[in-house]
Amino acid sequence: MGILTKERGTSSGNGLSTISEMFSGMRALALFGLLLGQPVCCHAYPDRPLTLVVPFPTSGSADISGSPPITKLIKMMQSLSTPSLTDVLAQDLAHTLSVGLGQPVNLKRHPSGKTIAGARYAAQAAPDGYTLLFAGNPTITIFPSLYQRLPFDPMRDLIPVANMARMPIALIAAGDNPAKTVRDVIERAQFMPGQINYAVVGDGTTAHLTGESFRAASGIEIVHVSYNGSLPAINAVITRNIEFGFVPLTAVLPYLKGGKVRIISIASAGRHPAVPEVPTIAESGLDGFEASGWFGVFVPARTSGATVSLLNYEINRALSEESLQRMLSGMGLLAAPGTPEEFRALIENDRERWAHLLKTLPVH
Repeated sequence: MGILTKERGTSSGNGLSTISEMFSGMRALALFGLLLGQPVCCHAYPDRPLTLVVPFPTSGSADISGSPPITKLIKMMQSLSTPSLTDVLAQDLAHTLSVGLGQPVNLKRHPSGKTIAGARYAAQAAPDGYTLLFAGNPTITIFPSLYQRLPFDPMRDLIPVANMARMPIALIAAGDNPAKTVRDVIERAQFMPGQINYAVVGDGTTAHLTGESFRAASGIEIVHVSYNGSLPAINAVITRNIEFGFVPLTAVLPYLKGGKVRIISIASAGRHPAVPEVPTIAESGLDGFEASGWFGVFVPARTSGATVSLLNYEINRALSEESLQRMLSGMGLLAAPGTPEEFRALIENDRERWAHLLKTLPVH
């Protein structure tokens, strides 16, 4: 059973009963809207299988700049590799929607083109609610400013359905690095301006832009070094080839045992339950600092509001469960239930923020 499809039970505490009642009302409204919007002779949505487009590779990092050329060796390695975080989330999302909607949800993996090809495919699909896109924030909020000729406009061609999970970015160092705090990092960079490097997972990723935001907010001169995946970036930090790193919390959690790598701070708005002893960057002296990635669901533009509401309800019903929240937390994520309007506001804010930052970078 997938992590998004645990038994639906009545939860106590944390206002989950109230949330469940709210979502039940949302479902009723969504179904009522669907009935009003269709002739009596027509079947209610959905009456056939859905397709969930997944623009990520089946194995490897979730926050990656690119993918290696596809060869027989690469295909064999991918078939033997542990599924990526994004693939696990996508499979569980498909199962959750299938159970909730009573129709199969088939995955259509489209990993080429740094997620752009898959997003374009979904954006060009019929706006009937049968093609969904599972996407991360770079595709929606960073790439429009990073690439001059993006083949689709995320804000024009896609409708936000639900924000599934937030992905905090961690500031890490080797276990034997004398810098223990954010203040230590800043002071070391001030003492050696332009000589401190930090590892990130690809150019133009959330990790990269979090590092650049940190550089700008602290006023220090540090240089980013890009790696094609979280594992190479973490290894560079552990071996002290690189002083520090900004990587997704999901990627670094498995490496904390043994003490070879240490999380100095996280860039989220609050502390993370998986590492409650680790302070946020804002707590460590940079007031208001916050940056994180996210994963969400989209449908093509002009999809009916009732369909969007129904899909949002089914996703939020799973995300409101305490057991799921604990499981996502253990993976370094944070469940992010909310309305489509709240999700759109987050997207607009992130897009404006990253666009402004990218304009200040010498090369992007």
